[in-house]
Amino acid sequence: MAGRAAILLLAVFLCFACEPERRDFRHQFFAFGTLVTIDFFDASPQANAAAIDAINTQVQNVDANWYPWRDGELRRINSAIANGEPIDVSPALADLIRRATELERISGGKFNPGIGRLTELWGFHDAAMPQSAPPDDIEIQAWLSATVSSGSLEWDGDRLYSRSTNVMLDLGGIAKGSILEQFVRIAREAGVRNTIIDIGGDLTVAGQVNGRSARIGIRSPRSDTVLASLEIADGETVVSSGDYERFFEYEGKRYQHILDPRSGYPVQHTISSTIIHRDPVLADAAATALLVSGPAEFEKICADLGLSEALIVTASGDLRLTQAMKKRLNWPDP
Repeated sequence: MAGRAAILLLAVFLCFACEPERRDFRHQFFAFGTLVTIDFFDASPQANAAAIDAINTQVQNVDANWYPWRDGELRRINSAIANGEPIDVSPALADLIRRATELERISGGKFNPGIGRLTELWGFHDAAMPQSAPPDDIEIQAWLSATVSSGSLEWDGDRLYSRSTNVMLDLGGIAKGSILEQFVRIAREAGVRNTIIDIGGDLTVAGQVNGRSARIGIRSPRSDTVLASLEIADGETVVSSGDYERFFEYEGKRYQHILDPRSGYPVQHTISSTIIHRDPVLADAAATALLVSGPAEFEKICADLGLSEALIVTASGDLRLTQAMKKRLNWPDP
């Protein structure tokens, strides 16, 4: 028996000795018009390779099919809507469109995924940003008079039809949240338990960073400094949106890419918003809705969307934040 125990013990030691060394990995690449940073902590080389391969495949799929101004599924969907025709939608995209429609309803239209034509009018659909002046007000009023809403969409299973041909789906205000969710799921399925997925400053944390909570900074909207820092727990997502992301200036006035569906013009009263939530898709849409709502409706939109941790910076530099958010933030020394 002693000999067998010794052999068994030796086998266990040999097994541990053969196990690949677990370590941290960082991957950075450009996708979705921004920098993507993926950090894996305490991961095996095999899990790291499997996760990043699957993520790269998903990047190509999303890039090809979720952008309405590129040949792909979303463009075909918008074409069918414009022609008053039904179209079959892939399950993943159907789920996201349904979620976007529901969030438009809950937010009272402050988040509206059907504003693709308005986005085109302002030139924010073009990554090169060639726009040098605002569109004519007549064009904007014509869009407003069409009363565009994703609420006109109807479903029969995953077959989509719209009662209005004026809807042009633009999922830019919700897609990153869904992608964050997908990337975390892919990492876990590959065996990576601890990760931070960062897409252009919007990030989700899964697990821990070498045994501790992740610590991040919230960017100041008018400088490269940190407005405040905080710890992010396992399963939490932080999404920020602001007028510093995409904009052009005309006659001394800044026109940013967050458009108010109610006026047809870019938001002016609020310059940034930050949300902490366990639902990345909700957080992404809520960041847009908070910018559109502004300080006058801050409490209402937080209540409508169930946001306990939210922050906005107004055009005058004032802060509005929930009590729960206030408790979590660490402010830099003056």
